[in-house]
Order: sequence, then structure tokens, then C-alpha cells
Amino acid sequence: MPKSVSASDAKNNFGGLLEDVAALGRVDIVKHGRLVAVVLSPQAFDSSSAAGVAEAQDGKWGKKHMIPPKLARAARMLNRPSTFDEE
Repeated sequence: MPKSVSASDAKNNFGGLLEDVAALGRVDIVKHGRLVAVVLSPQAFDSSSAAGVAEAQDGKWGKKHMIPPKLARAARMLNRPSTFDEE
């Protein structure tokens, strides 16, 4: 189970946060009782992203994409043309 710290504690004791991440692999940051961030060690990130990226990627997108590039492009457009084809 990951350790949880408040956002203000994470800010005020960043060095301690990094030590906890190095030791535990994951620390959740909570603000007003709501999870707002997760800090992962490189090893935890590699192991979790390798499984998640391979599953979500399915060989179609680059490693950095979490959604299809076409949908990402549509999300960035402020005024989509009426001819924009969504699939």
C-alpha cells in the first residue's frame, strides 16, 4: 500500500518525499482528502508503464501517447471545422 502525504507536507518536505519515493516506490499526494498526484520511483514507473503502455498501445501509437493522436488533435482545437471527421 502506498504512503499518502498532504500536498502541504510534500511541498514543505520535498527532500523527505523523495526519500520516501526511493524507499517505497510510490507516494500519493492528497489535497483536501482527494488524490491529486502520484510520485513514482523510476523502477515503479518502468514496471507500471510497461504493462499499461503495452496494453493500451496495442502497437498503434508512440510510447508517449495515452490517447489516439487523432483524438488528441481534436482536443487541442479551439474551433473545430464542421468538416472534422470523428471516428
